[in-house]
Amino acid sequence: MKKIIFFSLLYALTAFSALAQDSTQTIPKLQVSVLTCASGEDIYTVWGHTAVRVIDSLNGTDIVFNYGTFDFNEPNFLAKFIKGSLLYFVSANRFNDFIAEYKFEKREVLEQVLKLSTSEKIKWYEALKVNMIDSNRYYLYNFITDNCTTRIKDGLFKNTAFQPVGINVPSFRAEVVNAPYENGLPWIGLGIDVLLGAYSDQKPSDFQAAFLPALFHQQIANTRRLVTNNNVLVEATQKNNSSPTPFYTLLALLLIYLFAAKWNSLAMQKLAKVLDITFLLLFSIGGTLMAYMSLISKHTACYENYNLMWMHPLYLIALVFYFVRNEAIGKIGMVFFAAVVALIITSHWLPQHFSKEVGVLIGIALLLNYRLIEKGRSNPLFKKD
Repeated sequence: MKKIIFFSLLYALTAFSALAQDSTQTIPKLQVSVLTCASGEDIYTVWGHTAVRVIDSLNGTDIVFNYGTFDFNEPNFLAKFIKGSLLYFVSANRFNDFIAEYKFEKREVLEQVLKLSTSEKIKWYEALKVNMIDSNRYYLYNFITDNCTTRIKDGLFKNTAFQPVGINVPSFRAEVVNAPYENGLPWIGLGIDVLLGAYSDQKPSDFQAAFLPALFHQQIANTRRLVTNNNVLVEATQKNNSSPTPFYTLLALLLIYLFAAKWNSLAMQKLAKVLDITFLLLFSIGGTLMAYMSLISKHTACYENYNLMWMHPLYLIALVFYFVRNEAIGKIGMVFFAAVVALIITSHWLPQHFSKEVGVLIGIALLLNYRLIEKGRSNPLFKKD
């Protein structure tokens, strides 16, 4: 009887040991890391890129998940991008293919290997694979609240026990606008600055702050016991990002405009009229785009844009009346001039930041509207006996 019990226990122990060994062999052996990629030469790469790398040594795979994928061949691509209805999607690439592109473009790639528990790695890996299924892959891109960086940031903090730490980000605008300036595209930075509304001047919370690749890299680095190893996968290359600031160019243009407007020579009067028409046209086009982005599009960062008080689609009306001998041009100029003055007076209390470059543009708008008033006064139909 004792022998039967002994051999039964021995058999059960052996079977359990074999089962445990088999279970251990099927548990994925994962390494998860965040890749932070430097900016490139194309406009859409100015802010850099974030991806997540998962090495599964049990199955011999090394995959990079990338939430910044979009299709240039999408019908009405530009219209959808401006409206904010362009679908981005997550893609999965072999690591060697992914890194080869950045080596070719000579863009720095930094790797932060994360110290996660086995269960946390598996949970996040499974969530990434679920994101790859059919319609789960797609999402509406928003460049401050839902992008290639925030998707990975959300995945990290939703699937692990770590919590985001605070980093010093004064506003969404500051980080979005500074990147083009720092990467040799200051005029792009100025255009974005003009299009962004008061919504982008909010100070982000600790969770929202890491909405761009460099910021997320910093947040991960500041989170205690989260990073086990830092690797430089592609070395940084020296870039010549020096470019003249738009401020001095715009200031010179304002002074030329002012000089032409006040000088009585025929040549200066013709130059002043050319500048009138040029600014009316540019402010009409820019104002139409700004109104669309602020009032119609899904780009929340462009909402509540007070720049509409000095640049707006109504300049189209002024452009038409500029060529008509009618005193209405002066009245239109008075309304526009009053709006710009009201903006200047109240700007200190408005929830929107106006850079010095935008300040010069406001000065140009002020002079343009004054010129419209003067044109109405000089019109023979405006004068009465």
